[in-house]
Amino acid sequence: MKQTQNSAGPRAIASLVGKSSRAALVRRGFAQADILTHWPTIVGPNLANCSSPEKLNYSRQKNSEATLRIRVAPGWAPEFQHFEPLIIERINSFFGYRAIAKLQLIQAPIKRPEAKRERRTVPLSDVQKEWVKETIKNVSDTALKNRLEAVATSMLGARNRETKSKDHT
Repeated sequence: MKQTQNSAGPRAIASLVGKSSRAALVRRGFAQADILTHWPTIVGPNLANCSSPEKLNYSRQKNSEATLRIRVAPGWAPEFQHFEPLIIERINSFFGYRAIAKLQLIQAPIKRPEAKRERRTVPLSDVQKEWVKETIKNVSDTALKNRLEAVATSMLGARNRETKSKDHT
């Protein structure tokens, strides 16, 4: 009996995310998201901390030798100008073909995602602790039992945190 693709079971989330975000990336000129996700690997951590790739501009005739627009923190443009040939070479060797012909530098503050606030854990009530123990008592695999306990504790703690925050509003 031949299985269809839909009944093959669980699929990696990355395969779904890639399809859903592809249109947004193509609009910004990034047909491949690799340059965004591997930027620190391509240019090194020092240059990556003060820059971010913005957009790939291809000429109308070619799908290669593009101009890469890079947002550079104020004061770092001379460094990028100095290393431009090396940066282009590293990007092209990363892709395996002459993807980039030149860089266009935009001096502006770098947009960095905000650091996630560490969530305070809310302890479980005695009733919740007992429920978790009762629920997993018949699981014989120790590793699985510990993982199930951790997941249940985390989920109940999150529920407690939400309930506690609603009570204070």
